[in-house]
Amino acid sequence: MATSRRHHSVPGVRHNQGQPVHLFSLASCKPYWVVRDDSCLCLFLSDIFRAKMALHILALLVIMAASPVVPRLVELSYTYNVDAPTSPKLKPFKMTVLQNGTNDLGIWVELNEFCTSEHSGTHVDAPAHYARDTWPVNEIPLERLWRVPGVVIDVSQAISAAKERNFAIPVSELDAWESRHGVIPDRTVVFIRTGWGAKSHNLAEYSGLDNHRRNNFPGLSKEAATWLATHGARHGHPTGVVGVGVDTISVDVGNSTHYEAHQAMYSRNVYGMENLANLDQLPTANFLVTVMPMRIGGGSGAPARIIAELPDEHTATSPRLAQASEGRDRGGGRRTYSNDIEL
Repeated sequence: MATSRRHHSVPGVRHNQGQPVHLFSLASCKPYWVVRDDSCLCLFLSDIFRAKMALHILALLVIMAASPVVPRLVELSYTYNVDAPTSPKLKPFKMTVLQNGTNDLGIWVELNEFCTSEHSGTHVDAPAHYARDTWPVNEIPLERLWRVPGVVIDVSQAISAAKERNFAIPVSELDAWESRHGVIPDRTVVFIRTGWGAKSHNLAEYSGLDNHRRNNFPGLSKEAATWLATHGARHGHPTGVVGVGVDTISVDVGNSTHYEAHQAMYSRNVYGMENLANLDQLPTANFLVTVMPMRIGGGSGAPARIIAELPDEHTATSPRLAQASEGRDRGGGRRTYSNDIEL
């Protein structure tokens, strides 16, 4: 007498011509056997599944164990005290100690007050400093201050060769820089390195103050300042250069009377940074800058902490910018330079 064989319905089992075929359910992560004609061919899918999971976990652990890439930070500000480089025409920094010691309750307390010019030491010039109806320092948009791309245009050799303290940096120096390194990206801070920062320890040399109470040091010509302020419009960039910094007391030449570089840039809401330190420690390009001025309401400027963020030394190259990136693309999305720092 023939014995009938019944196959009970089991979740995850498909019946095919009376022969149960047990499947591996990815949804439930349960292994099943494949059974045909009463022969048990066991595919140890559970072992395969465990092996794959082990590989995924191992990869995750490797990623978690890897040391994060920490960029090198460069301080671009002088310590804010009586020695901070400042125009001798301005009120010098003064700090008064109100308390320094243990109070009546046995608690250590230090408390000071200070008085100074907005434009002493390392500071930001707000556009309102020399242009009506432009931003005071508290209204400069944060996106123009926080982690913006930076480039350094080194004109120190041209200044040394000219042997002129009030050397007005010409447009030709800026054109020559772009010929070598490519177009300045959009939304960039441009640092002009004159080499004058080496004199900052001696205010008389640094300011070049003469018997007529005039300063003497290099700065931007009106034409060069205009070139920078209109750079974005010429290249179809939505924002353009956002700020220009120098390692001197002023973006203008020391003996300037009309401050035409100030007017050319600030009238277009390009802010300035003056008395910058350590520009010689920066690469030509491929770094980020964060500018942190004191948020003085209606201020024409403010003391500032300015920091450069350099990539890992293994990737700190300075390729032509045009080959690396144009900064932000036309759609507003972020791009990266070849050093993998996101801009």
